[in-house]
Amino acid sequence: MQRLSTWYNGLTQRERVLVSIAGALGAVVLLVYGVVLPLGQALDAAATRHREATERAGRIVAGLEALKRAPAPRSASLAGPVEQVAGASAQEAGFVVQSNQRRGSDMAVLVIPTARPSAVLAWLDGLGEQGLAVEQVTLTPAPDGTVSVNVTLRRGGA
Repeated sequence: MQRLSTWYNGLTQRERVLVSIAGALGAVVLLVYGVVLPLGQALDAAATRHREATERAGRIVAGLEALKRAPAPRSASLAGPVEQVAGASAQEAGFVVQSNQRRGSDMAVLVIPTARPSAVLAWLDGLGEQGLAVEQVTLTPAPDGTVSVNVTLRRGGA
């Protein structure tokens, strides 16, 4: 700092004014391009993200309202014991069922060791048409992109 002060004091009055003006202009440029513009861009990006999130939330609410207004699907009556219907349904969907255990009179637990996630979710979605409801499901991912499934099913009307 001492060297800078000595250098500045060694300048003529005209040079000091010019150096001060150059320093002030440099500070203004640094303030505008280093602080003001980045903050403005960040605020614009935040406003855009907020608008998109609000639109997305509106679409979700509209979808939920449409689901509420839609007539409730009639669940099919279950033809047979839960574990037999569930096991047959899983086998029809192409899954190898490792375990199929009855839980009481209207529940069953199925274990499928490996399956494609999209196929499992489609199968689970279609169970309501067969008179079954998913009580609990656990999907455990495997390194090869498949999942193991442990699902508890109950009779649809229960």
